[in-house]
Amino acid sequence: MKKILSIVLAIMCLFAFTGFIGEADRANVSGRQEAPTKKVLRVGTDSASPPFAYYQEASKTHIGFDIEMMQGLAGEMGYGRVEFVQTGADYLLTSLQDGKVDAVISHMTVTDEQRSTVDFTEPYLDRSSVVIALSGTDAHSADAMKDKRIAVVAGSTYMNQAKAYSGAVVECGSTEEALQAVLDQKVDFAVMDHYTARFYVANFYKDRLRLVAELPDDTKIGVGIAVAKGNKEMLDKLNAALQNYRGTAAYYQMKRSYFGRLEE
Repeated sequence: MKKILSIVLAIMCLFAFTGFIGEADRANVSGRQEAPTKKVLRVGTDSASPPFAYYQEASKTHIGFDIEMMQGLAGEMGYGRVEFVQTGADYLLTSLQDGKVDAVISHMTVTDEQRSTVDFTEPYLDRSSVVIALSGTDAHSADAMKDKRIAVVAGSTYMNQAKAYSGAVVECGSTEEALQAVLDQKVDFAVMDHYTARFYVANFYKDRLRLVAELPDDTKIGVGIAVAKGNKEMLDKLNAALQNYRGTAAYYQMKRSYFGRLEE
């Protein structure tokens, strides 16, 4: 599964990379001048959360939705290159506070607690939870999970949501493991972030798994990009870039390629 995931993500990023190279080549041909030193945007990420960020060992590159979007934003901001700095999830905000990176992107939920130490851009995605089941399952709402076996990723924010419906919650080591548990009928449902679910269903399990329902008690907390507390210049630049980039055809094409043509 991980090998297939790497291939899918690599293909998605190949198209974006090819387009970028094409623009660069055309600029060089027309100008025939030595290129100036490229401005580099340093971005911290935790490349262990596909489809948002994923490190491909074979090509030694970071790929994923967050990665491609950050490259698009950097272009809007006038940067020539993005340097992704890999760090564990526990050290993302620390790398910002220590000045090792200019921004952090890692499908990060904006919370009041985190706002006390860093600043966030406007949300670039919403955040909600969905219920996943086998395609043939006769379930049409979250209430179908009552007293059933439910898979969630261990340590995720979805544990408490699942426990509100059943005492038979199974902790899994990854999203792939949770979905495989549904396929193997070791559990009846899985609960996870709806964009993650959309990615896997659209690209791997379209005829075998389906999204049953969105959890009604979810608060749809936004997902944002973090900058150092008080760094208004970077925050303003990112917000302006977000506003522009999210209106482009490239952004919508990228979003559909990762999450499918489901509800936007």
